[in-house]
Amino acid sequence: MSKIAASCQCGQLKFEASSDPVLELCCHCRDCQDALQEDFANIAFFKMSETLVEGELAEKIYLAASGNETCRQYCVQCETVMFDRSEGFPNLLGVMASQLQSPFESRPACHVM
Repeated sequence: MSKIAASCQCGQLKFEASSDPVLELCCHCRDCQDALQEDFANIAFFKMSETLVEGELAEKIYLAASGNETCRQYCVQCETVMFDRSEGFPNLLGVMASQLQSPFESRPACHVM
């Protein structure tokens, strides 16, 4: 177990986890492509109970193919998309690893759509 810390591009929005991710993946869904303006999102999911988020954020809500709402949260100042929160994974916080100013090493186990 290791402590992981990261921030948005301007440093206003900060993330900290007291444990390693429980799942790491590359998501190729249209929502991730829209949110990041990239071909896919490299997302590391952490137990919500073991994370700390500090700073002001805004969000955009999407309706996933599963029918669940999923929310992409971003910094209000620099608009770095940092988090994915989904009704399908209510106890997990997804962190958009490739978007972070102080990235941690992410090792995706799979690719999903």
